[in-house]
Amino acid sequence: MLMRTRVLIVSFLVALAPSAALAEFQISAYGGFNTANNSDVNIHSPLVTKTVDIDWFGDSFHAPPYWGVRGIWWLNNFDLPHWGVSFDYSHAKVKADLDDPAVGSSFSHLEFTDGLNLFTLNALYRKPFNDRFSLYGGVGAGASVPHAEVKTIPFQGTTWEYQLAGPSVQALIGANVEVAYGISVFAEYKANYSWNNVDLTGGGDLTTNVLTHQFAAGISFSFGGPRPSN
Repeated sequence: MLMRTRVLIVSFLVALAPSAALAEFQISAYGGFNTANNSDVNIHSPLVTKTVDIDWFGDSFHAPPYWGVRGIWWLNNFDLPHWGVSFDYSHAKVKADLDDPAVGSSFSHLEFTDGLNLFTLNALYRKPFNDRFSLYGGVGAGASVPHAEVKTIPFQGTTWEYQLAGPSVQALIGANVEVAYGISVFAEYKANYSWNNVDLTGGGDLTTNVLTHQFAAGISFSFGGPRPSN
């Protein structure tokens, strides 16, 4: 299901790009890594009810890796060349440290590693400094769709599926350098906070709020519209 969603998003962004004759439209792809803060995991199930402090880590360089895609509509044709709206998908990951005795005694498996998948709609602002270099930042909100992978102790069944888990908000800041007309590279930092409530196999649920820190670099292709001057 999620793979089909990813394909549809990328196809949608590519299909729109040539039609953006007046507005400046930009598609981007990026990679990098993410980390995450500790957070409480609350379990409510027929066999166990408890709260466990989880030390998350990103495991970004093992398959599947951290990556993302984004489409941006810069609002040049609304006389707002410095402002834009973007739709962003990032495949962040978090994995519990089972070597922690408190965690290892509560879970034999706990991770969102086929994605703490984050979909957000964002408002962006960019500040050009010359014809090639600009800084940008933005905020957004959307949804968290993790691949929940949970095995509790005592064992009540394996949860192993994508779920619409809850809302997500984020803020980002980055720098962009145009290397050829319509082609640019960028680097950015993005903080995302998501509220996740997943249903457990065998009954009950697991809830946790996760703050990820994402460090990304990528390439963008721009179509249509004049670039803003400094």
